[in-house]
Amino acid sequence: MGDKHPLTIFTDQDQAMSRAIEVALPHTRHRLCQWHIAKKVPSKVACFNSNNKVRGLFYKCMSKCDSEVEFERSWNEMILEGNLQTHEWLGDLYKIRSKWSTAFNKEYFSMGILSTQRSECTNNVCHGISKPTSSITECFLGLEKIITNWRRNEQDEDHKCRQSEIVPVIRSSSILKQAARFYSRKLYSFFEEEFLHGVGGMSIDFVSNDSSKFLVNYTENKDQSNPWVVHFDSTDCTIQCTCKKFETMGLLCCHSMRVLRQLDIVKIPEKYLMLRWSAKARKSFYSGYVGLGKGTDCGSGFIFRNHISRFAYQISTRAQGNELAEQYMLGAMKDMAENIDLLVEGKMTNSNFICKSKSRAAPVSAFKDPQKRRPKGISNARLKGYWEKKKQKKRPSIISKKTFDNGIDIPSPSPEVYIPSMPECFTEDFINRRKTREDGCPYTPYTRMMMDSFTSELEF
Repeated sequence: MGDKHPLTIFTDQDQAMSRAIEVALPHTRHRLCQWHIAKKVPSKVACFNSNNKVRGLFYKCMSKCDSEVEFERSWNEMILEGNLQTHEWLGDLYKIRSKWSTAFNKEYFSMGILSTQRSECTNNVCHGISKPTSSITECFLGLEKIITNWRRNEQDEDHKCRQSEIVPVIRSSSILKQAARFYSRKLYSFFEEEFLHGVGGMSIDFVSNDSSKFLVNYTENKDQSNPWVVHFDSTDCTIQCTCKKFETMGLLCCHSMRVLRQLDIVKIPEKYLMLRWSAKARKSFYSGYVGLGKGTDCGSGFIFRNHISRFAYQISTRAQGNELAEQYMLGAMKDMAENIDLLVEGKMTNSNFICKSKSRAAPVSAFKDPQKRRPKGISNARLKGYWEKKKQKKRPSIISKKTFDNGIDIPSPSPEVYIPSMPECFTEDFINRRKTREDGCPYTPYTRMMMDSFTSELEF
């Protein structure tokens, strides 16, 4: 995250995570995933599926209310319609309404996101690259292919933004021309839609005497909607709307567009052109990491080297194939290397250069990752390998007894003791039998002779 607190974070209704975010990210707006809440409602509220009005009012409270007053009015109407005054789950949900309703988060930047989008995106990707019978290797290769396609599509879109020119729908509009030069292709389509909707579908019902307050409403069905209030300050070209779309999305709304058209303003104020939506967003992305390599922090140094390497790779890719561009890049890199050596050795103390470098760097708040803690139930011992776990189980020793002719019981060896077998031609019994046949002497097995001597010693 570049050592910065995120502006908004979305999670599910996990209390432990909520407490951790309050401690580790005190300046971050914590919001709950609406997808998880909407999935739980049918099982928690009995009349949700059968009563269409209750269902519509609940969805309106989630994302369709423009103000907190409208939320309270819609919520009370839903409670009365479904007779849910004593419903415990809805009561607990109402206590944390500021975390899931958009009416209470108009002042916080969220890019219009309403859910974590984790389950939907993950399932969609996994279904496309794997099957129930796929191995881990096949899943890994499929995921690697998907990531390669994503990066290629991003590079293609970035190339189109740099090389192609967007043609506005209204070619004589100065605002659309300015937006076409600044925004990326995708964001320009959103901006153009808002502009056309504001100019063609909105009307101004009231204008104050000093032209600082406007009431904007739809051209049709005015009685079915509340007008939006737009404030404009001509001294610094500040424009604010009660819909708060710029605060949440970073784009001017259609109501503000209608007011700008009413005032004959032909240029978007620079403060309302967010760099993150521009066609050069990736190019300027690396400037925020210039000051991250300070001190002895290994993590910050790694981030600095990573982003500088990527930035240098992009520049070299652009210069490749153009002889003049290649020579210019080599010369600039040599000059830069010499200046860096002088800075490191302390021989260059140009205050203007230092101030200029610091002014380009984005302000960075010192925010580090929290300390890692070992989860409960996991020991600190080394994990055993496969062959360590796969040890041969010991079989219980079974002692059997054999009774011989003289009535003495001799215990047999344990089955765990391995006694290698020899071919019959190398045993004493085979040699004795062969010798008996040749000499004509009576045959006495060698094993029997040993047993006789053993029993005689016992009797003695």
